[in-house]
Amino acid sequence: MELTNLADFLDASGARYRIFDLGRRVVPLPEDDFRRCAEGERPYPYPLQRQAWLGILFWQDQPYVWFVRLGLDEQGLINQGQAAQFMAQVLAAMQEGRDALPDNPFTFLPSEEKRAAFHSQAKLLLGEPASLYYEETLAYARGQLRDWQRLGLQGLADLVARDKDQPWFPGFVAEAPLEVLIPLAMQLENHKLAPELAEALWERLPQAPLPLGRALGRTGKAAEVADKLLAEAALQDLLVVAGRLWESLEDEKRLGHFLELAAALEEGRHFPALFADLVMLPSLRPKLLAKLRDPERSVALAKALGSLF
Repeated sequence: MELTNLADFLDASGARYRIFDLGRRVVPLPEDDFRRCAEGERPYPYPLQRQAWLGILFWQDQPYVWFVRLGLDEQGLINQGQAAQFMAQVLAAMQEGRDALPDNPFTFLPSEEKRAAFHSQAKLLLGEPASLYYEETLAYARGQLRDWQRLGLQGLADLVARDKDQPWFPGFVAEAPLEVLIPLAMQLENHKLAPELAEALWERLPQAPLPLGRALGRTGKAAEVADKLLAEAALQDLLVVAGRLWESLEDEKRLGHFLELAAALEEGRHFPALFADLVMLPSLRPKLLAKLRDPERSVALAKALGSLF
């Protein structure tokens, strides 16, 4: 088999497959977007730490999952050399009759929260029943069970994937104890949310600004959340804005404010890492590069940008 790119490689397997991004959020990638990224025609849309973090779900008689990370070049394109190495290792394992992927530098184990989110979405895509934890979690959410200590993370992930659009869900979010709401929010951050649900989260934002702020990243409240977090301007606030609310930074005024805060925080200690992470995002890259020539930047920001070179 000729090794061309990862999309062609998966096509040649004869299996059906779906690609998920597991970097900033757990979201499915449109097939055309993935193909163009795999072929080196388009920057990867959701880079994290200069890598593409992929969950590859494929199935014939039964489903299989690969968690694969591939480096990105300066333009945000997938490193074709790494992709070729990964494919060669898979082929070698197949020729040896092994089903499991061999140990290699291109596979990874997602966090427990992301694994739960991935499996909840994968089962829904495949038309499979939810996990064994779902029914008990649903009973709790509907007020039929009181003991929240019995809930599991996978059950919460399944609940979000299957029931977030139910009319009763905002009321559940409005009343849930923080011990339930915070892990629930970590699952909600992977989904687009209806306005009523976003409003319920917004009302409770002061109780847990960081996790609930993350959960509002794919809602119409994202810009307001970003402004609230930037008003606090601690490191964790900046990290949440950069990691989960980055679309709000497409506003040039807010982006400039973010950069000024990052430059001032701890004398710019964290500025290089924050800038390097954001500049890989295709939607932010031209705006950030323009800041290098912005005559209105502060002395602190000019110094922080100068430290990058």
